[in-house]
Amino acid sequence: RHRAKVNDKLPITLYYEALCPYCMQFVTEQLNPAMIRQDRLPYTELTLVPYGNARENEAGNVACQHGVDECELNAWHACILEHHDVIESLKLIACMMRSRKNKLDKCADRYNINVTAVKDCKKSRSVDDILQKYAVATNRVPHSGVPAVAIDNVYNDQEQEYISENFDAAFCAKYETKFDKKLPNCA
Repeated sequence: RHRAKVNDKLPITLYYEALCPYCMQFVTEQLNPAMIRQDRLPYTELTLVPYGNARENEAGNVACQHGVDECELNAWHACILEHHDVIESLKLIACMMRSRKNKLDKCADRYNINVTAVKDCKKSRSVDDILQKYAVATNRVPHSGVPAVAIDNVYNDQEQEYISENFDAAFCAKYETKFDKKLPNCA
């Protein structure tokens, strides 16, 4: 059983939206525990894409599945991702996704993370502008719903239900297949 080299990272991309109940459950009960508690983050190139089932109207304005509040929260998540590394971003976003309200300050205090740049980002730009690149990224993936997870840059619609309920096991299996290495505490 060998240790994985530092540079062996499995790309994982999560397409999600802030107020989707299944997304909230996936981030708080599957993704975050695997990345933080099971220590998968050092072996992962994690990308979070906060857009989900939103749509752009003719005027170029974003309309989110769960309304204006969700667009606002997606934009907050996007600003977090722009200004923090993946560890801090995941901590803040997972913390925020335990609630349907904006808990940025509470979550920042909990992890002692300075979010001034995040607030400046959100204040200085429109939601549509902030979410633009996430719209483009999401629209490239033929997902039928969210959460949608691409592993090793491949999105497979048939695997989504399994991944959403057994993320760590799916991650371990794909990692071992790709790198011919078993990670610590993988079944």
